[in-house]
Amino acid sequence: MASFEEEALARARQMKRQQERRPPPVQSEPEPEPPREEPKPEPKPKPKPVPKNQGGVLELFFRDRERSLLMTLLLLLMDENSDPGLLLALVYMLL
Repeated sequence: MASFEEEALARARQMKRQQERRPPPVQSEPEPEPPREEPKPEPKPKPKPVPKNQGGVLELFFRDRERSLLMTLLLLLMDENSDPGLLLALVYMLL
């Protein structure tokens, strides 16, 4: 490990010596910037037409997987005459 550190120090010293040998960069006059073109206003995008509801109420309910799962559970538990608190909790989750 010591040899790695020695090599690293030697390289660092060598780089420092090379940097000291270089002449300082010559500063020239900054070139004038070309005149800027003003950005053209982009045309406003046309609003997309709102798609009509294709299908019915069932398609709206079953479009989302989570909602459809909750609806299925609700229907199954209603048939089994389950606890009303559980049914209300499922309805609340649907909202």
